[in-house]
Amino acid sequence: MSKKFPYGYDISVYLDKAFDKMKETFFWAAKEMLRKEWTYAIEKQENGRYAYVSYYHWDSGKVDRDVLNCDFEGFVHHFIGVNEWTVVGKNPVKESINVPATRSCSGDWYLEIYRIQKHELGGYSAYVQAGNRSAGGSRTFFIPQTYFKLPWAEFLDKYLELVPPGPFYVSREDLENAPGLKEFLGY
Repeated sequence: MSKKFPYGYDISVYLDKAFDKMKETFFWAAKEMLRKEWTYAIEKQENGRYAYVSYYHWDSGKVDRDVLNCDFEGFVHHFIGVNEWTVVGKNPVKESINVPATRSCSGDWYLEIYRIQKHELGGYSAYVQAGNRSAGGSRTFFIPQTYFKLPWAEFLDKYLELVPPGPFYVSREDLENAPGLKEFLGY
């Protein structure tokens, strides 16, 4: 088999593999949560080569077809990207804890919010929001379940790879000194 199609040409195998990869971070995901308007196929193109193809089914009945110029890893990335926020939306935040930072700005950008969140269906995420007087943004990082099997010091090492301190100005020391954070995370 080729690197692009290591499991043959049955799309259901690739969908299962992509879903399994998604569950590494979004462990609560169920196939019923996936976006129904997206379907996929592996099709032989005019040039004789096979390609991943996505179909978006509009409510009007119109269908958009897109040949994905990617390998298996690219297909997995596309699949997760299409479904991520739908799955995340099914697992709302039930509790959170703010993490104070010793440094809160870089130039004219200020860290506005840095909090660790616990979700209703399980799991944790870090929510970070920063901005200045005219712009800003936020990002949510879901913490893989495997991190919680590590001792506290190793958990922090892995966490800081996921959410690096540089751009967000929350250091290891800030995390270690955040009141109640260690207990909130189950340590």
